[in-house]
Amino acid sequence: MTRTPITLAPDLDPWERQPGETPKKHGQFVTYRDIGRTRTLTEAAQRLTLAYGHVRNLAADGRWRERVDAYDRHLDVQYQAMWLEERRKAAENDAKVLGASIGVLVQRLRTLRPEELSTGDFIRLMDVAMRHRRVLFGDPTETIVLAGDGANPLAQQFAEFAQLTPEARHQRLAALSASVNRRLKAVDGTDDDEE
Repeated sequence: MTRTPITLAPDLDPWERQPGETPKKHGQFVTYRDIGRTRTLTEAAQRLTLAYGHVRNLAADGRWRERVDAYDRHLDVQYQAMWLEERRKAAENDAKVLGASIGVLVQRLRTLRPEELSTGDFIRLMDVAMRHRRVLFGDPTETIVLAGDGANPLAQQFAEFAQLTPEARHQRLAALSASVNRRLKAVDGTDDDEE
């Protein structure tokens, strides 16, 4: 006996009951569909209390795999749309908070005597406000520059570091640590320039 898979109606979503598909057969498909992305025909056969071979034939005739693939893509689109809306709402709320914060900062700066605010404090306040503004509006917050032959610069640095002697590695790490500490002091406003 030759088996003929159902024809999917172009005006219906593939996971909906198709023309010529009985409610019982559609219900069996729905059982398979609703197992989730880890679904198997074995699991469907167990839930339907049917023989695996029979469920395999039902799946082939009902084009279950094709239909659940379409269903999963549909859920992915809905999920993405939901998170896009959540991100939009969060950005809107962040914009309100940022606007209020900048308003308070501007108001405070008008009444602040210059000697009450160190240069480091002022730079930190502006940096935080502007960084949040750039993030909120999707502007880049970093600039990455690739130089050389197009190879990964970090990989090149690791390769160069691996070629150093243990003493040279120690010196390189000490210089890097000192540089980081200087930058942290500058950000904290405790660098030597302000004393």
